[in-house]
Amino acid sequence: MIRAQRGLMHDDHVITEFKSQRFRQIKDRVLGRVPAADAGVLLDYSHLPLTLLHLRSSAALNRLLEFTEVIAVHENGTVYPHLSQSFPLINQPEAADAGYEGAGTTVAVLDTGVNYTRAEFGPCTAPGVPVDCKVIEAVEIATNDNSLDDNGHGTNVSAIVVGVAPVSRIAGLDVFNPDGTASDAMVISGINWAIANQSAYNIVSINMSLGDSTRYTSPCSNQHTNPYVTPVNQARAAGIMPVSSSGNKGYTNGIERPGCTPGIISVGAVYDANIGGVSYSVCSDAATSADKVTCFSNSSSFLTMLAPGAAITAGGYTKYGTSQAAPHVAGAVAVLRAAYPTESIDTTTSRLTSAGEPVIDTRNGIEKPRLDLYNSTGIEAETVPAFSGYGLAAIILALIVLGVNTGRKQADRNRMR
Repeated sequence: MIRAQRGLMHDDHVITEFKSQRFRQIKDRVLGRVPAADAGVLLDYSHLPLTLLHLRSSAALNRLLEFTEVIAVHENGTVYPHLSQSFPLINQPEAADAGYEGAGTTVAVLDTGVNYTRAEFGPCTAPGVPVDCKVIEAVEIATNDNSLDDNGHGTNVSAIVVGVAPVSRIAGLDVFNPDGTASDAMVISGINWAIANQSAYNIVSINMSLGDSTRYTSPCSNQHTNPYVTPVNQARAAGIMPVSSSGNKGYTNGIERPGCTPGIISVGAVYDANIGGVSYSVCSDAATSADKVTCFSNSSSFLTMLAPGAAITAGGYTKYGTSQAAPHVAGAVAVLRAAYPTESIDTTTSRLTSAGEPVIDTRNGIEKPRLDLYNSTGIEAETVPAFSGYGLAAIILALIVLGVNTGRKQADRNRMR
């Protein structure tokens, strides 16, 4: 494998661009065999083996599935934002006092945008202007709503990240439409952007505080049925750790997608203090206390960890949700990648989980680690080999196509590479 031959922990810019060229060759070969009248390219992912197509007939779908290069076809699904004082609980002040602040790193926040004029992000007049502005990019991935953030969700999430990692930077990617929904295609486009720009900004984590509202009771590892498997693998190969909220439906035996995808750090929510009784649309907590798992937090045996998610004030908003828990962890990833840049991202995950405070979810008896940032900076981390994902030879032979208007939810060739 090229990376191993060059002694690299993750793909560097040369390998990333080489993969991009090979992906382009495979896509051109496949799409060149499909008449333009039957399939239109809506969006291409330059650094992923995926393409968003508008298929105009079932015949076009069936023709695609005949090609050996095509692994799967997925309908373009819909995801929603996971709607939600915490820093002492995770020992962030102690970490910052010791100099662990995420210097030189960037977190890509895939959300509703970011209002970079908020004081939390520095004296910004534009992304990256002046140089001490903490938001270096504000990119419209989905429909342009002519607003920095028409919802506030992304601003809150981004402010949590830079609160945990005060010297890190934010790339705010607006993947949501004005109606408050986002498609899988737009989220994956955000992941593609992060991979393409990893070397330019040292992007070390992607935060996705969103999900599809569906309960998945086991890891979503099948690339035939989960369109996030390949993008997550490619992000990790580039040295980017994806983080996602588990969801706010109150499930005690399942979490939502994309959080259920192997390779993502999935995050549930705990209270950071006693805030009295609280009622939500799906449940109520008659009593609250620090480290109590919130009643709305989706949980499962394969959930990665917990972090504060209620009630979190940041960016001018106070919110409750696993959406607020996830960016605590994304910020922690930035801190650890800055402190230990030569470690594999799986070793970073090991630091987070092994150093966390054990918390038992009384709803199901499942114990998971709650983020302890300071402890994670000082432990002797277990060395975990660099993530390999699919070998390059396999990746360049696999094209996943997102299809719409096919009349079929998902098509499976039952052929794994």
